[in-house]
Amino acid sequence: RVQSSQSELKALRAQINPHFLFNALNTVASLIHSNPARADRAVEQLSEVFRHTLRRSDSEWTPLDQELAFATAYLDVEEARFGDRLQYTIDADAEARRALVPAMIVHTLVENAVKHGVAQRRGVGTLDIRATVTGGRLTVAVNDNGPGPQDTADAFARARREGEQFGLRNVRDRLHGHFGDAAAFSLTRDEARGVTVARVELPVVTPEPRTAVEAVRA
Repeated sequence: RVQSSQSELKALRAQINPHFLFNALNTVASLIHSNPARADRAVEQLSEVFRHTLRRSDSEWTPLDQELAFATAYLDVEEARFGDRLQYTIDADAEARRALVPAMIVHTLVENAVKHGVAQRRGVGTLDIRATVTGGRLTVAVNDNGPGPQDTADAFARARREGEQFGLRNVRDRLHGHFGDAAAFSLTRDEARGVTVARVELPVVTPEPRTAVEAVRA
């Protein structure tokens, strides 16, 4: 099951490149004359996105700190595309940043939140990433204020199904493959705050990852 999910991970990486590159280049082209400094920054962040993708292309595990750096570069490019319509924050404690996670886990949640949350909202869209360690467990939550089921039930359900078909299903399968029932993934709507919450919870893994995973399973 893990091998199958890792194969899908490679496909997921490949899927990012043409789709994201197309949108990013269109953004840069539109900024070159109107805001050249922002265009330069977008190109720099775009190079960071692909540098990260290539550097980690054969690695299943990565420090959360690097995943968050990847998310920052990705969101900076998307911020250039959406302008004032996208605002984001990243908050992670030091212990969480040192923990190892399956590569692309955070990016998948962030990309899903941008595509099915922020991009579907009229007005300012917010996206918050929070990571904490409590009692030997790492929790990473990605919140977005995109439309919920009470606003566009059909669209929300369709978006959720589309995400489940590949990206979010990959997250769930890889977590279960590595940790079994010791890890969990959820996608819920917090009506009180008006946000959709994608959350992963897993045991804290530190180098060596294989030893840690085996210990969890035991």
